[in-house]
Amino acid sequence: MMEKNSFITELDPIGQYYAAVITPDHPGQFMLSAYLKEAVDPDVLQCAVNDLMRRLPFLCGRLEPKFFWYHHKPLPTPPQIVKMGDTYTFTDYYNKGEGHVLRVLYGERHITLEAIHSVVDGRGLTVAMQTLLGRYFERLGVTFQKGDMPDCADPVQTEEWEDAYARFYDPAKGESNRKGQKHPKAYHHEVTTPLPPHVILKTFDLTEVKRQAKARNASVSEYMMAQIFAAIAEERNARGSKKPIIALVPIDCRSFFPTKTLRSFVDSIMVTMPETDDFAELVLGIRAQFAKIDAAFVQANINEFQGFKNSGRFLPRVVKKWVLRRLENSEEGGMTTTFSNIGKVSLPPEIEARIAHMAFIIDAAAEDMPVSFAAATVGNTLTLAFTLCTEAEQLIQSVVTKMEGAQ
Repeated sequence: MMEKNSFITELDPIGQYYAAVITPDHPGQFMLSAYLKEAVDPDVLQCAVNDLMRRLPFLCGRLEPKFFWYHHKPLPTPPQIVKMGDTYTFTDYYNKGEGHVLRVLYGERHITLEAIHSVVDGRGLTVAMQTLLGRYFERLGVTFQKGDMPDCADPVQTEEWEDAYARFYDPAKGESNRKGQKHPKAYHHEVTTPLPPHVILKTFDLTEVKRQAKARNASVSEYMMAQIFAAIAEERNARGSKKPIIALVPIDCRSFFPTKTLRSFVDSIMVTMPETDDFAELVLGIRAQFAKIDAAFVQANINEFQGFKNSGRFLPRVVKKWVLRRLENSEEGGMTTTFSNIGKVSLPPEIEARIAHMAFIIDAAAEDMPVSFAAATVGNTLTLAFTLCTEAEQLIQSVVTKMEGAQ
């Protein structure tokens, strides 16, 4: 049994949004997997999970709907690890059993953390994985310097659970960047044969990807976004469509507003593919859109998120849920895909040497976004994850070929 978990709290704006719109058909989870070079010891893993939940107790809880808001209700026992095998599935696991919103899965050689935005975002999940891997290998007898990685022996730090939207809310510093903004219907990959969401992983040499990006004066994310756009454009053009290609790209707000919080603290930007056959111009057009992301841009959207939450404080939760679902439905058709890159996951060298690669997985939906992309890097290996709700082998192969330097 764990010590009493007192971190019951009202969800932040992003947590409220996702709690309102997720359904069994679209459960809204995301995952981070560490693929080991050795077999996983389930007994040691469960002990490490128990230690992780004592160190980060705010991750140990379930969704609780109340009259005005969704809350995070602490649970007295840590999640029990679940054997996953080698196939990713997307289910409303948080409606089963005790309902932990963060759970731990494992296969013969991999460990996966699965979560929804009610409790954590991609950056927070990364910190949780770093902490779990550290404790797991520590229990196996591996010695290493922890550096900035949270130590399960350290006391709980309440700042890791702050609501950063509320802290940085400042309506005097700008209105939403999305106010009055309308996007045209975007191009979608044609779903000829709907399939349950499934995942394909492809790995790349980070040094080579960085070399290709640098040659085009682009960041790794900008370069990857350009290659994904180029592949989708080939497919779109072959099908005779002229609809714009638009990607949702998450933004880690911590880059502009420092906080230790592991809760959701994210923003996003809609990036539209420049209509050009010249790859250099394509990269330049994407860079220009990424350049719009600065402190003022993020501040304005923080104000929008927290402002909505403040204005609806005394509306019943069921009314807010109806409003948020209508908002989500109004946005359908406005995105071709999403691309999320959590970047390089830092680990002590002794642990990094035992990890083959890591994968960041996000879900997809056949109705409005049948293909999504996510990336993570450990050591010199970058892994691009494709989540698909249909057959898309040609599109995947086109992206891989371009990423390998054929462009």
